Amino acid sequence: MKMMSKKDWIINLENTAAKVATLWGRETVRHILQKYGARSIEDLSPCHYSEAFDELDFMANDDRD
Repeated sequence: MKMMSKKDWIINLENTAAKVATLWGRETVRHILQKYGARSIEDLSPCHYSEAFDELDFMANDDRD
C-alpha cells in the first residue's frame, strides 16, 4: 500500500472537512480540529492526520435522518 504524501492528506482533509461543514456546520469542523490542537487543517500536525481524517470522514458519512 502506498503511503499518502502530506499534500494528499491535506487535500483529503480539506474535501472531507468541506462536506462536514455543509452537513453539520463549520463549528463542528473547528471542534474536531481543536481536539488535535489545530485551528485549521494547515495547522494540524501530520501525526494527527489519520485520526482527524477518520473523525471527519465519520461525520461526513453519518446519516442525519
